[in-house]
Amino acid sequence: MPLRRRGGFTLIELLVVIAIIAILAAILFPVFARAREQARKTTCLSNLKEIGLSALMYVQDYDEQFPWLMQDGRTNNETTGYSQGLPNGAPLYSVDLNNKRGLFMEYAFQPYTKNYGLFGCPTLRPDPVRLGADNLPLNEFGSYGYAFGGVGMVPSPSWTRIPLEIFCRYAAAGVPPLSSLPAAYKTGDPQRYFIAGQALSAIGSPSSSVVAFCNSYGAHMGITDDQIVPPPFGAGNETGATLAVFSDGHAKYTTGKFIDLVKLVMAPLN
Repeated sequence: MPLRRRGGFTLIELLVVIAIIAILAAILFPVFARAREQARKTTCLSNLKEIGLSALMYVQDYDEQFPWLMQDGRTNNETTGYSQGLPNGAPLYSVDLNNKRGLFMEYAFQPYTKNYGLFGCPTLRPDPVRLGADNLPLNEFGSYGYAFGGVGMVPSPSWTRIPLEIFCRYAAAGVPPLSSLPAAYKTGDPQRYFIAGQALSAIGSPSSSVVAFCNSYGAHMGITDDQIVPPPFGAGNETGATLAVFSDGHAKYTTGKFIDLVKLVMAPLN
């Protein structure tokens, strides 16, 4: 009479099961990661769409003119919420941007968005919000950049830390790979490309003039920015991506080489 097998698994069977689970995990985890990132991109696109609509509402309330706002928080005092190290008016500049309260989107557009969560890309993740006594933000905590690239033909004191203005100046100087840009991108004047301080009527092509964009070239592709941005700006030249909202209110996700993404945010206004 044959012996009956005892309950349980043999070591070989357990190892086979573990191997199958490991193979399935290796196949499915990247799929799940891509699905999660696709959901985050959708949220990011929705956020930018809302920011763009709030900018257009702002414009209607302020004589059809886009506000002068900083592109990022490095020219902001997070303790006071006031701007610092920016142009201070005449004779070199037409406006005084220094020592102004809230020169960033999270402050200027809050009356229209009513939601601080809109300013945080779920892939990049925002910084914590610091609120002042007026219950308005003291810091630029979000993940999105405003289309500010300096003022006029003279670079702002902090221009070496503002990527859009760096691209503008380097394009004019013929620095590779920006030297391959068409002549219309090489004037060296940020006000030829960026909507900050511009009247709505000055924008000849609203569908191509960026209002705000996601502050990343690589995060939505699962890589770092320095893999996208070539020398003299970074280390690599892979395909990257960003999301942007335009002056006509539409938003889109764009992939491309570094030069393609620069052209996206530096499209001439006219």
